[in-house]
Amino acid sequence: DFIAEIKLCGEALQHHTCRDVCHKYGHPDDCWFLFPHEVVEQSYFDDTTNSIILKCLDGTVNYFNPHLLVFCHHNHDLKCILSGKSAKAAMFYISDYITKNDEKMHQVLTMLSKAVAACPPSGSEEPATQKA
Repeated sequence: DFIAEIKLCGEALQHHTCRDVCHKYGHPDDCWFLFPHEVVEQSYFDDTTNSIILKCLDGTVNYFNPHLLVFCHHNHDLKCILSGKSAKAAMFYISDYITKNDEKMHQVLTMLSKAVAACPPSGSEEPATQKA
């Protein structure tokens, strides 16, 4: 039964328990991953923030898609990120996560910008002069 499988997978894979990683980066008293979520009895649209607030009956469970959960058997966290600061933050987080680089994204972009500025203009053999 699909509903029973959602419950089984959800309890095993989607429940958050704080660990040491949750409290590093200067978060000794609160969770880095913002758990527990606020309990919300019913999903609604918030006019003041132009946000969709999702139903959440257990503040320690990641938001999930039941089909992904059952068919992939892997934890995940769904967030709707369309534009703005949240989208930029997500892009930086994802690129940092998948590259596991010691350099942060803003440092990589700064280095890339300097490298591009040092390249000769298109069709030229001479390197571009770099301004201080």
